[in-house]
Amino acid sequence: MSSDFLLCLDFDGVICDSIRECLASSWIAYHRLVKNDTPDRVPVRLQADFAALRPFIRSGEDYVLIQEILDRDWEVREQADFDRLLAGAGNGTMERYKELFYRARGDLLARHRAYWLSLNRVYPHMREPLRGLASHDRLHIVSTKRSDFIVSILAADGIEFTPERVHYSSARGKPGLVSEILDASGVERAVFVDDQIDHLTGGGWRDGVERLLAAWGYVKPEWLGGGTGINVIDPEGMGRLFERFRGCGG
Repeated sequence: MSSDFLLCLDFDGVICDSIRECLASSWIAYHRLVKNDTPDRVPVRLQADFAALRPFIRSGEDYVLIQEILDRDWEVREQADFDRLLAGAGNGTMERYKELFYRARGDLLARHRAYWLSLNRVYPHMREPLRGLASHDRLHIVSTKRSDFIVSILAADGIEFTPERVHYSSARGKPGLVSEILDASGVERAVFVDDQIDHLTGGGWRDGVERLLAAWGYVKPEWLGGGTGINVIDPEGMGRLFERFRGCGG
């Protein structure tokens, strides 16, 4: 790789451990807004069961589907099981889940801002590098999480990231969006780090984009074994990547 490259990072599972916030927002969306029935107690195992299904999600509405899976006690062992239930729910249901998930999230942020922000934890090994590089014009965030939520979470942790370099990928998909950012930059190569293997192995990726799987995210053990064709990066490797990046453009 040449010494000059863009660095594009996913948010949830790469920069931020947001599982507690996603659990809270999706629980409200499903039980209060979908079922109109708030249980009098939350199962003790809810967080562990939710975390076990977290590697299968690709977008925010999938978290609400996880709540339905747990509520109905459906068995999900692998991505194909999750995808069958996703297909069975249908586009209409998933669009509704998306709208309700963001409604619940937005309401929490508006009514209980400090609490909501506390549920989102920037990974310790990402915090200081991002504070130092937040203004670097070749550092971008590419996420299925809405950009305004990301900017708020980072600002609460002292990371003043330029909103124009936080990109919401929901409509275009990550390969197309990274390609657009690369075309606009005048740089020939990019590194993209994500924690969902399907985002990295799916079609549409152009030459010149090195894709890396974040080992600290919500990943399945089998993704780390080398059989996916995607290189894995650990926290120490991420530190070295940040050091390489410091001298690029900007």
